[in-house]
Amino acid sequence: MVDTNPTTLIKQRASASPAQRTRRLLGGLDVPIIALIVGVAVSFAQGNIQFLAGTIAIYALFAVATNMLIGWLGVMTFGAAAYFGAGAYFVALMRDVEMSPLLLVLLAGIVGALLAAVFAFVTIRIHGIALTMLTLVFGQILYQLLFSIRELGGDDGIPGVPSGQLFGLRLARPEDFWIYVIVIVAVCLIAVKVVYRSSFGRSVIAIHDDPLRADALGVPLKATRVKVFVIAGFFSAIAGALLAQQQGIVTSESLHWMLSGEVLIMCLIGGSASFWGPAIGAAVLLVLDTQLFRGMSYSSLFIGLILLAVVMVFRGGIAGLPAQVRGWLDRLGARRPESDERRTR
Repeated sequence: MVDTNPTTLIKQRASASPAQRTRRLLGGLDVPIIALIVGVAVSFAQGNIQFLAGTIAIYALFAVATNMLIGWLGVMTFGAAAYFGAGAYFVALMRDVEMSPLLLVLLAGIVGALLAAVFAFVTIRIHGIALTMLTLVFGQILYQLLFSIRELGGDDGIPGVPSGQLFGLRLARPEDFWIYVIVIVAVCLIAVKVVYRSSFGRSVIAIHDDPLRADALGVPLKATRVKVFVIAGFFSAIAGALLAQQQGIVTSESLHWMLSGEVLIMCLIGGSASFWGPAIGAAVLLVLDTQLFRGMSYSSLFIGLILLAVVMVFRGGIAGLPAQVRGWLDRLGARRPESDERRTR
């Protein structure tokens, strides 16, 4: 378990050797390994499975990016869809421009980062429930603005978003788009993992755990918060851009607060305290919604009950389940010697 005590973090940063810092920064080898295994396995699947896997990968990136605010910084946000939708709409509005799809995705990420920077600077002095409500208001203002502009399609959205071609890959084909999306998502997750394992990432977690002590020890609270918002907005917008290229259409639903609620549920089900937790939550929620509960009238009710069970029983989410089971077993093993000792008496 990582010690997130601010004092310990500052000491570790000061005493860490260059070799230790390098190992810490390059410690995210689990991301490329998992991406390689999943990428190869899905490549042999049918087109519909590849399409679903691509959607899961996109939402996994979105959830991990959002968890930088929820799990790392401790900001309960209901406006994550604003950055996701901004990236999607940017790609849709550029549909008539001859440009590399990869460059479009990167530019969409910059749009999301700028949007997040604006929000972070405007709300720099606001904290707690007030900040949470402002994330909701910000997202809904953007939603209503784009919804009311007739040129953006309103409720019908913007159809005809091209997937494009890249390095000989025709991205309209599920098998080619899968290669494209898994590589981009893997690179993005590696970047997030590097941030997560860096001294900056540890400082963010220190702010989450005890902002007063972190401030007293010299961690710049406001600047760090702005940076986290910008990074989260960048990768969320990239996820939105990828979804637009995959689906071929962008609607106002990509900006709605309900999508922000869904990605929040992904983080909670998977475990917001874990790096991989939100990605696991995204996979579980999408599989439940599209496969197990597909076409059912009360699918939202069942998903809500699952969330309630996870939150009440598995406090660390699905990702924290192994540690919780080990804790149960350790406590059970500690009780047995006590009971045996009582019997001998």
